[in-house]
Amino acid sequence: PSQAAEAMEMGADAVLVNTAIATAEDPALMGRAFALAVAAGRLGYLAKLAGQSVTARASSPLTGFLE
Repeated sequence: PSQAAEAMEMGADAVLVNTAIATAEDPALMGRAFALAVAAGRLGYLAKLAGQSVTARASSPLTGFLE
C-alpha cells in the first residue's frame, strides 16, 4: 500500500494491485489498505506537495517559539 500511495502522490492515474490483494493472507483487509493508501496519495497529489531543496532551510522562527 505504501508504494501505491507514493505512485499516486507522483501523479499516477491508477495502480495495479490485483496480485497483492489476491495473495494476501487477508485479501479483504489488504483491499481496504490499498483503497485508503490510494485515496491518501491522490489527496497528497491534489494538495501539491512542497518542493524539495538541496539545502536545509529553517521552517520555524529562530526566536520566541520556545517561550
